[in-house]
Amino acid sequence: MSLLLALLFAPASATSVDGVVGDFTYEGSLSESAPSYTIGKPVSISHSGGNIIVRCTEAEKLSARLPYTVIGSNESAMEAAGNGIGLKVGGDGKGGGVVGTRMSSKSSGVGSIEAPLTVNIPIGASAISVSQSGSGWVQLQGCSGAVKISAGSGGAFASGQFTVATLSAAGGTVKLVQEGGAVLLKNSSISAPGGSATVILSSAQGGTLSAKGGHVSVQQAVMGGAQTETAVSGSFGIGGPTIGVAAKENVEISQQ
Repeated sequence: MSLLLALLFAPASATSVDGVVGDFTYEGSLSESAPSYTIGKPVSISHSGGNIIVRCTEAEKLSARLPYTVIGSNESAMEAAGNGIGLKVGGDGKGGGVVGTRMSSKSSGVGSIEAPLTVNIPIGASAISVSQSGSGWVQLQGCSGAVKISAGSGGAFASGQFTVATLSAAGGTVKLVQEGGAVLLKNSSISAPGGSATVILSSAQGGTLSAKGGHVSVQQAVMGGAQTETAVSGSFGIGGPTIGVAAKENVEISQQ
């Protein structure tokens, strides 16, 4: 494990942070890789301390980086909070991922802790599961196969060539973008109970659609079922899985 710490404790002339004069920042970064992870196997990622960015690239091994910033007024308490943050990455012939991150609780003298997680995955993972249990968002780019995202109040975004997708977020916008003509082969669901949902499918996609929201807009022709301002259901294209989309606010479904 590589550990990089940078103490940025300001002197007595500390600048204002979030309008509070006298606050300091303590920054550091944790990084780990999983050289034993077998490319193509499933990947699971879990983090509760902030935003998550996942990229599928031409990397030779699975790796993760967790930079953090502690803001507060007590140097000792801030340093303790930073030192309490942890990152664990693992992998083998069955799969791999971020086994977990450890976040420090805010004590007296610690105002806030920001710890976004970035994960790089070798292209080809058969399935990727991401769980963000805090208040941040999840962004997944350039991946394929099966994807499952459970995000916090910041929303979720996934773009790639997926065969099945399950996306949800406690708040914010949830967006799925199918790239390169890829089609969903199994039943999929996109859920935004606190915001809006956007789904962009391949022009070759077919199946059964069930969409509900404050306002539903569907670009493609849907046959049968409900056809109202808040609900659209029925079949489209030439056969395929069931695609369920639900949101508190707007639902937009289109094909490219």
